[in-house]
Amino acid sequence: MKKTKTKPKSNLKEAGGDASRGQVVKIRPGKARPGWFSKVPPVKQYWAQTKSFLSEAVQELKKVTWPNRKETLGTTGVVLVLVFFIGAYLGLVDFFLSRLVQYFIH
Repeated sequence: MKKTKTKPKSNLKEAGGDASRGQVVKIRPGKARPGWFSKVPPVKQYWAQTKSFLSEAVQELKKVTWPNRKETLGTTGVVLVLVFFIGAYLGLVDFFLSRLVQYFIH
């Protein structure tokens, strides 16, 4: 595969050549690029990585200290009470601000 390319005339003037003639440049064909499929690792490598991840996850879960039933119920109660109070506060603020806006509109 041969391609020809002519250099711009301005370069020829600077080099001292004739401005009316272009210089022919031969370009060699490039190497064929491998397709995307060749970059994908084989299925065996994915399976090995998956098994490694799962075994490491099981090891980490064995190190976790899980709360007992009493601690779980206590923290759940605290969360529910806080959700109720924050919801009531935001509801009251929304109610008063909507009344304030209605007062200024009418």
